[in-house]
Amino acid sequence: MADRDGSGSSGKIVGFFLALMAIALMGAAVTFFLRPDLLTLGSVHPVERVSIFPQEAAVAGGQWRLLSQWHGAGDFHAAGNLYRVEFKPIPGWETPPPVVLKKDETGAEVEGVYKPVQYSTQTILTLTGASTLASRLVPELAELYLLNIGANEVRKIPGKSADEMTVEGIFYAAREIRTIEIAGQGTASGFSALKAGASDIAMATHRISAVDAKIFGEGVITAQSEHKLGMDAVTVLVHKDNPVPALTVEQVGGIFSGEISNWEQVGGPAAPIKVFVLQENFATRRFVKDFFLSGKDFVSSARVVDTHDLLPELVSQDPWAVGFGSITMAGQCREMPLKPGADSEAVAPTAASIRTVTYPAVRNMYLYHKATTDNIYARDFVRVALGAVGQDIVKKFGFVKNSEVEGDASVADRDAPLDGPGSSFAQTLGSEPAPVLKAPALTSLPPLVQFDGEAVPENVRREVLQDYLDGVYGAQKLPFVFNFETGNLSLDEQGGRDLARIVAMMKEPKNSGKTIVLVGYSDSVGAYASNLAVSRKRAEAVAEAFRKRGLQDVVVLAAGEEGAIERNDIRAGREKNRRVEIWLK
Repeated sequence: MADRDGSGSSGKIVGFFLALMAIALMGAAVTFFLRPDLLTLGSVHPVERVSIFPQEAAVAGGQWRLLSQWHGAGDFHAAGNLYRVEFKPIPGWETPPPVVLKKDETGAEVEGVYKPVQYSTQTILTLTGASTLASRLVPELAELYLLNIGANEVRKIPGKSADEMTVEGIFYAAREIRTIEIAGQGTASGFSALKAGASDIAMATHRISAVDAKIFGEGVITAQSEHKLGMDAVTVLVHKDNPVPALTVEQVGGIFSGEISNWEQVGGPAAPIKVFVLQENFATRRFVKDFFLSGKDFVSSARVVDTHDLLPELVSQDPWAVGFGSITMAGQCREMPLKPGADSEAVAPTAASIRTVTYPAVRNMYLYHKATTDNIYARDFVRVALGAVGQDIVKKFGFVKNSEVEGDASVADRDAPLDGPGSSFAQTLGSEPAPVLKAPALTSLPPLVQFDGEAVPENVRREVLQDYLDGVYGAQKLPFVFNFETGNLSLDEQGGRDLARIVAMMKEPKNSGKTIVLVGYSDSVGAYASNLAVSRKRAEAVAEAFRKRGLQDVVVLAAGEEGAIERNDIRAGREKNRRVEIWLK
């Protein structure tokens, strides 16, 4: 009896639990019938997959995001839910429209199709000329300029050669692409393109001559057309392990002309010299030919390289190679210090030696546009390039910016016209003389130390200085100096060799019609007037030596104690100040 009572009690309990489970299942069924989305328990998202087309748009930054609509106060479950897929705007593409999902939709697959924006394209500026500027500096200035006028994005597109570049500025709101075309084809080509109207700005590594400017026509190239961008140096490049400490200007000329063919001849080991040079159309090559070789030809065995960047790369791979290039393009090479003469101190090409013009092979860089240009972008580009940020970019690339040039240091006197083969300038120059130019009037006089206490009247000094400055204004200073002993008017052995080199240089066709200008200087021991007379006699002695060798077009100037390059209170300084400098005009 007791056993039956226990069994009945257990059965009731089991039945009770079964009834509860049945009620729970029925409740769940009703709930899931009313809210089927609860069956997922949150494991299914409103969006299963979003695809972005085309692939280029996805790479360019195409993205999406999921947003829900706003709800007012009330029960969340009663409100339901709507979602919207939005796509991120990216430059150059039309943004796909947003996709609204159905109410309470889950696992949706969405596609966003971007379409390329149609931009109008306009070339606003063309620059042609010096490869030294075209390869790196000017593209960077072009980017700065496009950003300066409101471009949202700038792209640099390399051209067919290493010295060609298209710089694009993309303006999103206006749907415009404004381009600046840059071509490094040599300074002479830049002037030719500017004259022909094929370029808005000429990039130059030397000043345009007055005769060249005249070819453009009256009033086309004026003082307002010329803009000095900064200073550069042409360096002699050797392998980083080359043991030769320095070279004279004359030795460099001998190496590139083939007169010196072994490093042993200049104090190095017995090893043949391998010469690398740039192509004929490069102004840097013509600078080296004029400055170091005095117009002589390069050695016939020299390997000719067609780009600035490749030359230092080749030199850096050969322990006994030599080449040349802008200070900004030395790469892994060593830049050889130079000595103006055998007894001079070697000067390395540094920012300091360039801005003070103590390094011998220094040149200015210029931008030219026509004074009559109606391209507003040309003038505006120059303004930005000469501004503070533009000049910082000039310095970043290894050049010397204008504000760092010490005092009145300038290399304008060395900027002789370099007219390459095939240039329209070379074909039309003829022998017409350049107009006579006057130096700016002196506003102040440099200090003058007189050991005997002589008081030199200011008007006397001003007249001497102004005559001398007028005489050399616009002329090219040559890297030769004739020094004299006290009371001696005879040339030394080095002076005789230099004289022969200059005579040979003046016989070159390109120097036809040019005038030699000789300037005599003295130390400051003795009376000012006496020293002025002595300095003139020294210059006359050199002029007479030229005339005996057939050069009659020689002008003599005297600066006396003015223009001292060393201290006069020490013997070595006085020896250097007793000199005659030579200019070409």
